[in-house]
Amino acid sequence: MDSHVELCDVSCRDGAQAAGITMQTPQKLWIARMDDRIGLPMVEGGFPDSNPTDRELFETLRHDPLRKAILTAFGMTRRKESSPDQDQGLKSLLACQAPAITLVGKSSRFQVQKILRTTPEENLAMIGESLQFLRENGVHTLLYDAEHFFDAYREDPDHALATLQAAFRAGAQRLVLCDTNGGTPPEQVQRAVEAVRKEFRNAIIGLHPHNDRGLATANMRAGVAAGVRHVQGTWNGFGERTGNLDLCQTIMNLHMDGFETIPQENLRELTDISQQIALRVRLRRHDGQPFVGKNAFAHKGGMHAAAVERTPASYECIPPETMGNERRIVGSNQSGLSNVRALIRRAKLLDPLLKTELSGSPAQQKKILDVIKSLESQGYSFDHADASLELVMLEALGKLDRILRIVEAEVHSNLTPLGADPIARKKDSKPKTKAIVKIGINGDDTVFLEVAEDIGPIGALTETVLQAMARKFEGRAPRITLEDYRVEKVPQSEEGEHAPVLVTVEWRNGEEVFTTTGVSENSIEAGWECVVDAFEYALQRNRLASSSQSQS
Repeated sequence: MDSHVELCDVSCRDGAQAAGITMQTPQKLWIARMDDRIGLPMVEGGFPDSNPTDRELFETLRHDPLRKAILTAFGMTRRKESSPDQDQGLKSLLACQAPAITLVGKSSRFQVQKILRTTPEENLAMIGESLQFLRENGVHTLLYDAEHFFDAYREDPDHALATLQAAFRAGAQRLVLCDTNGGTPPEQVQRAVEAVRKEFRNAIIGLHPHNDRGLATANMRAGVAAGVRHVQGTWNGFGERTGNLDLCQTIMNLHMDGFETIPQENLRELTDISQQIALRVRLRRHDGQPFVGKNAFAHKGGMHAAAVERTPASYECIPPETMGNERRIVGSNQSGLSNVRALIRRAKLLDPLLKTELSGSPAQQKKILDVIKSLESQGYSFDHADASLELVMLEALGKLDRILRIVEAEVHSNLTPLGADPIARKKDSKPKTKAIVKIGINGDDTVFLEVAEDIGPIGALTETVLQAMARKFEGRAPRITLEDYRVEKVPQSEEGEHAPVLVTVEWRNGEEVFTTTGVSENSIEAGWECVVDAFEYALQRNRLASSSQSQS
């Protein structure tokens, strides 16, 4: 069998059905054009008849089409006891002029009788007549999505195969088997696919797995091993209920299994694509996401870090650079000196001479390790706070010459008054927070008094520091922006009302993204610690860069 597997991205349709996601036309267009650019052969745009967003998508791509990827419109077979030429859904599919059309139909006798409330014979006619109508009206690329196929095959294999036969005879070149409820185990997927392959040797067999049992990737591999050569999934696996098959995992698993999907040189874009998709659909990624997650190649245990330092393959199934990710050696109370040496090598605030000195000094490394362990015993976590960790390392060595001097800081919040109408209250008014900060910069005697307002305390405090830096550096200061913000109770604390909280903030300074952390019983104070660390880190980076330039 061919070693190439055709991928179809269904993020714009099936992925858009995830709870908490509302995708507009610009987001869907970005995904479709990105798929086209990296070499995905097929992109599903959505229902052209269901909403203005999808109609606009197909209209835009009709006038400015994708270069290589085939755009697919999605719809349903004709209604029962009607004719295709009178079916508005089928007419809309033709009107959108998409190069390919996917029709979904019922495979399960149970679904036909209980959901459609019709006969198996009428269901077969609905499938065949609908696809034939599209083919006779000029649609050359047709896919049939066999909904609930694996449930159908378990309950009545003959009827399940008969629905595929109706679709294939009517012109569907791709028969896509859907694990709609996500409950089928891999061994059943493999047996069903083998039976379908035996029956339809001239068709392309496809697979559309859901992840309700956490088996979507395993089912994909079982299906491909049995002959599937068309696979549908979404980026980061988002979708209904627990989600769909994750295209990041699909591409990398198939790559490791020896199959071709997208051009190999584009694999290194997967981590960035995963991040960009999450940003655009406003759905947080899981840090432990295989291959592309922030922790996919993070090593915390001292023994692991020491082994990876010598031989990366000892604890990594594939080099992280393959998909554009990176190895992270995490400093924590589980660390050994090998972790610290790795942190030293990666640190951006240490100049080359200091790195060389520290690499050969176990005593200095132990100083760093002892401070990290002490802070983590107080509730700090540096797993996701690279910038704060580097400042801690410098401070442990007595080499942190701070640029920022905080003289005084106050925060005043004007909370929204509680009224009788909560909807009107949320619509007409927003809470305001005022921050007042006295701050010194670069060690001189000048103290800047800054006042700023924002909806929340972190925003207001950040703005005061930005204002002071703009005055000090006359507009040449780093323009730092807040990207993400997270507050959680310190894990080891058993206190309730007065439990310390851990605040983690992700920042952007130009192309660089970094993270800071703070701990306090007062969440505003913990957030303020994040703000100060962020600006201190950025200024220290500038100082080191200027020093390097002057020396060269």
